[in-house]
Amino acid sequence: MARIRHIAISSDDPVAAAEFYKKHFGMTELYRQPKDTGASGVWLSDGYIYFAILKFGEADVPKLGPNHDSEHRGIHHIGFMVDDEEATCKGLQADDVKPVPKFDAGRQRPLAEISNAPNRKFIGPDAVHFDVRDRGWNEAIRSKMQLYELQPAAPKAATRK
Repeated sequence: MARIRHIAISSDDPVAAAEFYKKHFGMTELYRQPKDTGASGVWLSDGYIYFAILKFGEADVPKLGPNHDSEHRGIHHIGFMVDDEEATCKGLQADDVKPVPKFDAGRQRPLAEISNAPNRKFIGPDAVHFDVRDRGWNEAIRSKMQLYELQPAAPKAATRK
């Protein structure tokens, strides 16, 4: 089963945006790029979700929309953690789901020191970009804080009448 594990926004000032989310929502900072300034991005977590704040205009923050020419800031893409990355990607390709064009996976920032494997990026309905991975986000969260896992809720007991 796939789970949403990653949300990314694009921002003109990733450091200021990160400080906002840390101050008001208690997010924990996982890391910055570059490490000393965070000018290219800051990665946060609440223990469940891996939350990337990426610098608008960077090469690995592709513009959104069918022609990739938008000036959009805000929610940029979501990431799905799947049980089998290769099988999921093959299924997407078989259904003619297009990869993000002009994306150079070799230039992508790694997940801190956790994983150098690039995200597999696709375009879903309504031109929504999404990443697919089978590992990396949980490990990045766990490296800096408690990782919380969601468990299915127990079914309600039937009520007698």
